Amino acid sequence: MSDKSTREFIIETANELFLEKGYANVTVVDICNACNISKTTFYYHLQSKEDIILHFYDSITHNLSKHLLSILSKDNYWDQLLICFESLIKEASKFGTDFLSQMLISNLKEDYGSYDFRDELTNVVVMIIKKGQEAGQIRNRNDALALYKASAYVFLGHEVTWCIKKGNFEWLKEVRTALENIFDIAPELR
Repeated sequence: MSDKSTREFIIETANELFLEKGYANVTVVDICNACNISKTTFYYHLQSKEDIILHFYDSITHNLSKHLLSILSKDNYWDQLLICFESLIKEASKFGTDFLSQMLISNLKEDYGSYDFRDELTNVVVMIIKKGQEAGQIRNRNDALALYKASAYVFLGHEVTWCIKKGNFEWLKEVRTALENIFDIAPELR
């Protein structure tokens, strides 16, 4: 097994454990046992359990791009945009507030780039925004990239609120309402 595939196997297995038991309830020993590897092997490929979550949005963004055809097959651009954001929220929320809180805490200590913009997603969303503006579905005529950045920061703010409220916050609903306002969505599409 190559280094990359061993590392990916450990991360995938750990993520399954995080989904099943919650981030705080999974130890490095649990991950090693599930992977049938030694702690030495674990630490050869990763620095810590925390290292697994730092690139969480890379995998979510990559998975979202796999669904690009279904996103682009929607009849209107607002629906396409919503699918992008709603897919991210649904996937992230599966891991729970302790997982996402730990990722935030880790990045507050040191910027690991977990919350950096991903070119893959940025390019797709900016294209959708531009097409939505051209079609009159997105009535805010400001720069598409600037609109995307504003919406991404709204997403992050609501994610933090969801974590603070321990999941007792309607993340999906609140993001949708905020996006409707940022993009000035035509009333018939709301």
